[in-house]
Amino acid sequence: MSDENKIKFAENLLRSERNIILKNSDWTQLTDSQLSDSKKAEWETYRQALRDLPLTANPTLDSDGNLQGVTWPDEPT
Repeated sequence: MSDENKIKFAENLLRSERNIILKNSDWTQLTDSQLSDSKKAEWETYRQALRDLPLTANPTLDSDGNLQGVTWPDEPT
């Protein structure tokens, strides 16, 4: 695989993993969620950081094909 293809693959992998995390946290933004307004805002900030990740990360693949070069935002507790 060429270096260019490895970069594209890493970028696609990043987006796929990010999309799964976003989907799994959709419930935090529903109007009937049990979260307080402040917790909902924390999750909103976290989700925005996830959306921004493809613009701020430099994803690469290690020799085993694992995603590297990505600092994931911390999920609210």
